[in-house]
Amino acid sequence: MIRKPDILSVPKKISASFDIYNYLIPSGHSEFIITGESKLVDIIQLNQRLLLVISRFGISLGFGDKSVAEVCKANGLNTSLVLLVLNVFNSHSYSVPELLPKNYIAELIQYLKNGHKYFLTSKLPYIEELINRFIEKNDNPNSYLLRNFFKEYTNEVVEHMSLEERTVFPYILGLLQQSDVEKADVRQPLTYKIDDFIDNHSNIEEKLDDLKQLLIKHFPPTPDQFFRNLILFELFDLDYDLNDHNGLEERILTPIVRTLEKEIKGNG
Repeated sequence: MIRKPDILSVPKKISASFDIYNYLIPSGHSEFIITGESKLVDIIQLNQRLLLVISRFGISLGFGDKSVAEVCKANGLNTSLVLLVLNVFNSHSYSVPELLPKNYIAELIQYLKNGHKYFLTSKLPYIEELINRFIEKNDNPNSYLLRNFFKEYTNEVVEHMSLEERTVFPYILGLLQQSDVEKADVRQPLTYKIDDFIDNHSNIEEKLDDLKQLLIKHFPPTPDQFFRNLILFELFDLDYDLNDHNGLEERILTPIVRTLEKEIKGNG
């Protein structure tokens, strides 16, 4: 179980050099803020889901007792951006600054692309494999409906993420390039707005909710509970991860892009 202790509840397995006042800053009930001095191993012990964040930044395990800042420096990463993503991922109530620098964009887009790769080549195929195992163990024609429903959902996720990589991300990188052009008369008119893409997230979330409800409420009782429960665990985990992934796009990337759009429109 993930533990998110407050300042009075500290795990026993923290390193001997652990400094509570530099490490944990209260930000609400049972939450903490991660700083550059925080040891990466310690924050993973406090919230195992942060493993997803560091892997998407290209950070490999085996970093010893290095702090977040030290690991970022060793990997050529923007420490401020990594800290922002870690804190947003760690606490949904974390307050994101209103003005964020545009130099976050390229690294953040690479992070999101790495997230897409994880979903499309690891997470979704693994759930599909579980569903196939479930079908093998249950002689029930309705099992194939479950597989078909999941395939439809997977196709929607693939389509959405492909749209981002083909259209949204190049659009954003184009904006970034235009913002660096000194002469306004060489800038290109805006063909999209970032807000045009945000609404697509809700459709994917609804489809995943339908899939969970199908297994919980509507699918007939089956003799095999193990794979049915395991599929549900993975679907809930996928839902949580996708919400965090989408939250980063909406809370960090989108505000930066809106600022760029206003800048280019105002100078065009």
